[in-house]
Amino acid sequence: MKKMLLSLSVTAALAGCGGGETLEDVKNDSATIVPNATVTFDPANGVLSVPNDLLMSGTQDGTLNIPGELDDDNVSISRAAYSDPQLALGALDGWSSQVPYKIDLTFPSDVSLDEASAASPGTLRIFEVVMGASLTDAECSVVTAGTACKLVGELTFGVDFITQASGNGVAVIPLKPFSPGSSYINVLTTGLKDSLGRSIQPSSTYALVSEEAPLITDAQLGLQAAVNSYENVVVSSGDITKDDIIFSSAMTIQSAGPVLGTIKNLLAASLQNDALPTPMVNVPEQDVVNVQQVFAAGGVPVSAAFSGVQYLKGNITLPMYLGTPTGTEISALNDTYWKAMCSSPVAVLNQLAADQKLRDEGKQEEIDATMFVEGPYEDVCQQINAQLHDYPKIDITRHLTKYNPVPLAQSYETIPVQITKPILADINVYRSTYGLPELESIPEGGWPVVIMQHGITTNKESMLALTAQLSIQGFATVAIDHPRHGERGIDVGDDGLNSAKQVGDDFNATTGSVLSYMNLSSLLVARDSLRQSVADLLGLRLGLNFINDGTINSKDVTYVGHSLGSIVAPAFIAQANAPMEETLDPLFNVNTIALASGGGGIASFLLESAAFGPFIQGSVLSQAGTTEADEFNAYLQADAVSNCGTFLPDMEAYLTCGYDEYVAYLTTAGETSKLTNIQDVFTQFAFAAQTALDSGDPTNYAAAVKALGTPVYTNVVVGDGEDNKPDQVIPPMAANNPISGTIPLATFMGLETVSTTQPSSETPASYLVKFTKGHHASILTPAQDAAEAATVEGSAAANAEMQMQVAVYLATRGRMLLVTNSDVVTD
Repeated sequence: MKKMLLSLSVTAALAGCGGGETLEDVKNDSATIVPNATVTFDPANGVLSVPNDLLMSGTQDGTLNIPGELDDDNVSISRAAYSDPQLALGALDGWSSQVPYKIDLTFPSDVSLDEASAASPGTLRIFEVVMGASLTDAECSVVTAGTACKLVGELTFGVDFITQASGNGVAVIPLKPFSPGSSYINVLTTGLKDSLGRSIQPSSTYALVSEEAPLITDAQLGLQAAVNSYENVVVSSGDITKDDIIFSSAMTIQSAGPVLGTIKNLLAASLQNDALPTPMVNVPEQDVVNVQQVFAAGGVPVSAAFSGVQYLKGNITLPMYLGTPTGTEISALNDTYWKAMCSSPVAVLNQLAADQKLRDEGKQEEIDATMFVEGPYEDVCQQINAQLHDYPKIDITRHLTKYNPVPLAQSYETIPVQITKPILADINVYRSTYGLPELESIPEGGWPVVIMQHGITTNKESMLALTAQLSIQGFATVAIDHPRHGERGIDVGDDGLNSAKQVGDDFNATTGSVLSYMNLSSLLVARDSLRQSVADLLGLRLGLNFINDGTINSKDVTYVGHSLGSIVAPAFIAQANAPMEETLDPLFNVNTIALASGGGGIASFLLESAAFGPFIQGSVLSQAGTTEADEFNAYLQADAVSNCGTFLPDMEAYLTCGYDEYVAYLTTAGETSKLTNIQDVFTQFAFAAQTALDSGDPTNYAAAVKALGTPVYTNVVVGDGEDNKPDQVIPPMAANNPISGTIPLATFMGLETVSTTQPSSETPASYLVKFTKGHHASILTPAQDAAEAATVEGSAAANAEMQMQVAVYLATRGRMLLVTNSDVVTD
């Protein structure tokens, strides 16, 4: 089949690739006055809507087959080239589980879509199926890849998804995420009407291949086999016929867990395999310092309760799957995303098949042995899975997929570990004020420990704000920086200067650009920054079992995360608590978690974030290559300087200001068409970005957390509807995607919304608490954020309530939630 061309901008993948059809769609006869509207579908000429598994056709390594991945000599492009968001999709083994998408239609003049029919149940139906070459179903494993094999069931309109008209197309909006690794068939029916009340018709291409008519070319036959398999499987449900179908397409959702699961397996294997270093937390001898002194050294006054918290610094050595940049510009990060240790088995089979074909044609006498020379990881690949090999000349891009899930540790990094422990005499004073019994000694087995993880652009030290309440409840804490944050920034060349020749790291999201971590220049790097955070937490959790401090109880571990620390938590917990072996599980398990100000559906909520949205939107627009993009870039060079020049040389602040000014200018000028075009660019970007980020997105791990039964507490600032705004960093709910934001993620994890004390019970439970007061960082500070919180008093009250709820919930291991101030919470 001819390679299909997606109509993509430089920064985005279009949710529905429109365009007129090149084949005649209708037969004009004397009875036809107005041509029929049709579904846009002509894959031989590059016309089809995505997601669509036809883009798996001819895959070299089990990933989507995106135009541009091979050069003119049919050789794979460099890994750095995948920074192009269109090509980034070519690194994935499927589509997004959660981003809205569109099926495009083609209309003759003066005819449009009947919007009511587009939004009606039954117009578009979605069936879950098992596809051929399945890795999990033995019967379907021998069926041809790309064809539908077996019906699983049908999704429910209004429960799992809804549809609506979107320009000349039908938009599909998930209400629940599709299951990672599963396959689905979208079916449009004759219930879809045009403005004249007529059913939309299949394209001539679809009508041809959906019949049993004899075809000629391999491409036609392949497409016919695929389409007929789709229709045959859905018709087997018994409540739809082929006459009802005007279009069908398959979409396989990309895998989310295999790579992180492999990392956990490698960590477990390190306990018996000397070739794999086992993480260990090392705490050297040091002077006694308390957290109040740490804050004082930074010029921050805090309550005397922090004097009862001992502060220590340790370290741990962990595998870094992110690569190390060699340059100082942001583009130097483009090829630092994760790579597979082994060659994709799909690529190996393709090479064997190509060799066999040459032998069959008499062009080659035997296998090309030069392609199968073993690389340095051959033995390790074989130990992990007999189907895996390291052939350096095969699969040079080394994308990680469900077929090839073993990441390569590109380096090992010794990471600073922040540790706190209660000081008995001091915390007992405060325990009595809360009605808690005095602790006479360290608990038998040591202090239970809370792993703490900070938010984006902050550092592990920010989490010290929780340590007083946690120490009063009898917890030790440990924390590390996210990659490319805090003490883990990257100083290329170790010269002490950043790219601007100022003192600091070249890449550090805490002290420099957020793009060091959440990288818009390469969405695969952003995805793997998230996955690296999860891998680090798994390594830290295992390393606690080998800490050289007998006062730490590594068998009683809980977790608290803020913002980004909450975002990476579901993936961490889904892996840490997934059963392995009875002897191994206690080394990884986390018994309770508390999350503040997190959320899923990252691409959508970032675009809508009041804090980050304008910068992201400005960045996307500036690179979009559209007329509006050119105009915006010219505006930045001239008009914006007068109002935004004070932000220079801070280009992020200048771009944010410039974008806001440009949009205000267009709005005042009544340039509605330009504003619509700009919004289309963001819709395209959201599709590309979410698809690329999906395997690092918490939404894809929420169901696993719920199934495991791990008790989870989450809080979110929803505002009071008046002066106190909702969270301005991560929206509680995204306007353009109903499964993006904090509240949807909590729902998918099975949390119950409560606003009153939930008394102690035998069984742990999971809760969501909505705050009317406070702001995104209220879990950490009583200070007011004037951009979000209405009053100083409300901010302080929210901080005190959040910290108390977290501390009690963790202390009772999810068996109790204490609400002491009902004035700052709501249902």
